[in-house]
Amino acid sequence: MLKCLKNEKLWYAVGGAAALVIGKKIVKAKKTRELAVTGIAKGMKLKSDAQETLRNMKDEASDICYDAKVEAGLHEEADEGKEAAE
Repeated sequence: MLKCLKNEKLWYAVGGAAALVIGKKIVKAKKTRELAVTGIAKGMKLKSDAQETLRNMKDEASDICYDAKVEAGLHEEADEGKEAAE
């Protein structure tokens, strides 16, 4: 019996079974679900904010480009580019 307790493979199997039982309880816990939903919601908000910021940056860059063309005397080309962008 003492020899059996010194067997490493036995302890790996016991540890794996214990991890499976504990992991199953953690995954099914209500708090785990709440944390996962909160994390996903924050990720979706972050993505939305990043897309809005990118959109604003593109609009500002387009406006700056248009203003630069107007100052350079390329007003007609700038008007065509502005209409094509819209």
